[in-house]
Amino acid sequence: MKRFWRRDAVLFLSLLLLSGALFLVLFLLRGNGEGEWDAVISYRGNVVARLPLEHDTEYLFECEEGVNRVLIEGGAVRVESADCKNQICVRHGTLSPDSADVDFISCAPHRLLIVLERRDP
Repeated sequence: MKRFWRRDAVLFLSLLLLSGALFLVLFLLRGNGEGEWDAVISYRGNVVARLPLEHDTEYLFECEEGVNRVLIEGGAVRVESADCKNQICVRHGTLSPDSADVDFISCAPHRLLIVLERRDP
């Protein structure tokens, strides 16, 4: 059995510190969600609405494919209802600046995409 040498320990600790520093840099670059954000709604690649997350509102998106009801509450956006078959956009959940696992909401049958963008100061 190979012995654990001092240089192995130094290499292990160096890699551990490097990965921790990388994680910290990525965390700081992502931001903490503070600031002013807009929910940007696009249809077929064209922006049709920019809604500020600071104001609770409801947006009715109508297109030739169908209707989506987009709701902004408490600094987050979600699709409240849609008349598409699969309802994936409704089950997708909320999108907020602090959400770690959701980057966008899309309704493929209606060709709708919702993303968040930080507003320019």
